[in-house]
Amino acid sequence: MSGETRVDVADGYAVLTLSRPDIRNALTGEEMLSELIAVFEAPPAGVIVLTGEGPAFSAGGNVKEMAKKEGMFAGTPATITENYRRTIQRLTRAVYATDAVTIAAVNGPAVGAGFDLVLGCDLRIGSTEAWFAHSFADLGIIPGDGGAWLLPRVVGWQRATEIALTARRVEASEAADLDIILEVVEPESLLQRAIALAQSIAAKPAHSVRFTKRLLRLARTTDLDVFLELSAALQAVSHAEPDHETATQRYLERLARRSDVRE
Repeated sequence: MSGETRVDVADGYAVLTLSRPDIRNALTGEEMLSELIAVFEAPPAGVIVLTGEGPAFSAGGNVKEMAKKEGMFAGTPATITENYRRTIQRLTRAVYATDAVTIAAVNGPAVGAGFDLVLGCDLRIGSTEAWFAHSFADLGIIPGDGGAWLLPRVVGWQRATEIALTARRVEASEAADLDIILEVVEPESLLQRAIALAQSIAAKPAHSVRFTKRLLRLARTTDLDVFLELSAALQAVSHAEPDHETATQRYLERLARRSDVRE
C-alpha cells in the first residue's frame, strides 16, 4: 500500500482504512481506487472492516478535480465514460462480488460515492458523528458509480428517490431507522464494535460464511427454483467440509454439558 489506504490483518479479519484525511478520503484518485479494488478482489481475510481516517469516512468524488476537469473527470464524454468504467465502477463491482464479509465502520460523513461505498457493504455501523448524503444532484451529475442501484435496495424505492433527488443530509439516527446502518455507537466505541462483530463472524466455519453470503447476494435477483437448486448443492458441499464435522461435534458437546447441569 502506498499510503492512500492501510490494511491491518488480524486473526480472521482485516481492518481497511481510507487514509487520505487531507482530502477527506475522496475516492476518485486512481491510486486509492486501485488499492481498494485490490483488497476486495483478493481479500486478506474472511471479514473486512472498512473505515476512514480523520473526521470523515469519505467525501466521495474530489469536487476540486471535478471543477477543474482533472483526473478521471478530464477529456471527452467518451473518455470520462471509460474512466468511470475502469475505476469507481470497478470498485462497486469488487465490493459487491467479494466473498469476504464487509463491515463499514462509518466514523464521519459519507457523501456521494462515499455513501455508496457504505451501501455496498454487507453490514454497516455508524458513529454519532456519521451522516450521509447522495449529493450528486447538487453537483448537476448522477451517481455514476452505481449508487442508484444500491440505494433503493437498502431503503426502498420511494425513500431512495427522495434522498437522491433532494440530496439532503441523513443523520446517523435516521440512517439507523432506514436500515442504512445497523446501529449507532459513540465515536470511541465504533471500531471496537465493528471488530467485535467481525470476530464473531470470523469464528464461524469459513465455508459456511462464504456460501451464506453468496446465497444472500443471489437472493435479490435469482428465481426461487434456481435458488433452491444452488442451495441444495452448496449444502451438500458444506456437509463434506471438515469444519462442519468439527462444528457439529462441538455443538453436541455443549448440548451434553447443558443436559448434565440440568440433571
